[in-house]
Amino acid sequence: MPRTPEDHFAQAAHRHYEDAVYLHDDGRLPNADHHYGFSVECALKSLLLRHLNATTAPYKPGGMPVPWPWTRDSSGKPKKHGHLPDLWSEVATLARGRSGNTLAAMLNSSTPFATWDVAHRYHGGPMLSSTTMNERKAAATQILTLHQQTLITGVLQ
Repeated sequence: MPRTPEDHFAQAAHRHYEDAVYLHDDGRLPNADHHYGFSVECALKSLLLRHLNATTAPYKPGGMPVPWPWTRDSSGKPKKHGHLPDLWSEVATLARGRSGNTLAAMLNSSTPFATWDVAHRYHGGPMLSSTTMNERKAAATQILTLHQQTLITGVLQ
């Protein structure tokens, strides 16, 4: 069976989540936090590609496929969907008014990754409170659960 970009993002989401839980349980919070963020990012990208009209197709005919999901903005220009925290609000906006009410409500109810930054991988990261870690773990668990349900049912809730 061919592997699609959305399959790769889905697999990465679960791999990063499992690593995050392991690291969290071991008290390695900055690395756990980073993996929670990547798990959410990958799950959201999988959902973008499967259900929210994103693609990794070339921007121009005959061009090379791109490694990230993108959509066209209201003026027709390509809009790259990159990292958290921006990806969180982008997906919430795209899910509004379509199938995905559960996802949109989840993303609009809180922003636990508002201070998460992909660049934290280059240093020890900020000191994280247990409250922040628990909020991020809960959000990741919720999104990964929704993502898994979507893979099983084929419907974004």
